[in-house]
Amino acid sequence: LLASLELNPYVPEWAGLETEVGEIKGKEGLSTKDEALFLIQGLNAHDIFPIWIALNNGTTHGLEASDKGIQVGLTAEIHEALLRYNISGAQHGTSGNNSDRLRDIAAKTKTTKANVATALQMISWGLKVNDYGNAIQDEDGCFIKVEGQGVTEDIWAEMTAYAENNGLKGGNYKKLNRPFENKLLGLPREVRERMAGRVEDFTYKMLVNVFNAQDSADIAIGEILAAGSYDPGPNTQRVEDPDEWTPEKIA
Repeated sequence: LLASLELNPYVPEWAGLETEVGEIKGKEGLSTKDEALFLIQGLNAHDIFPIWIALNNGTTHGLEASDKGIQVGLTAEIHEALLRYNISGAQHGTSGNNSDRLRDIAAKTKTTKANVATALQMISWGLKVNDYGNAIQDEDGCFIKVEGQGVTEDIWAEMTAYAENNGLKGGNYKKLNRPFENKLLGLPREVRERMAGRVEDFTYKMLVNVFNAQDSADIAIGEILAAGSYDPGPNTQRVEDPDEWTPEKIA
């Protein structure tokens, strides 16, 4: 909370603000209702109104390897406690959670944002994935590259060799983007377009079939026109007493 208060003056007013309580690391250190309330109440007292709050609700960064993943009940409980502050949920570690669980998080909580970076990276490379974006591995634990899709076979061979030499496995393959960025951007146009096309297809299916976003474009456009801006302004107003949330009292 104190770090957020110190950093907030450097965040431009037009930026969408997301805050986070807990650390995304699976079943360890799950976020609590009290932690979330403490953070949001303190921010509210200082006229800081985040659009989203991210929680540690059971997911991991990278690929979801557990059979539990997102804990929908815990998420709903925390969101219920924050209703007064009109804040939405941001789901981190979405990649690899099955579609039914994601439908639950969309239907039963106030989550309106989902981060799926790892899944989209691996889809763009041309890896074989299941219906919810988890890259499939063979019996040796290696990812399966679909020939003729995603990156070229030569680039994929370079990427896997780099990963092996640097001890990168599983979800940590996402760390390949930085060292290979220039090579990926330098691929022929038709290769880059097929990479983007795979991401587009997966994203469309997730938005329409999982997150209920079908036919929502007109709604979004209407909100923008009604506000006369891309920025609709804060979702709430200050309800907490600043005198009760001074840095000294917070500490």
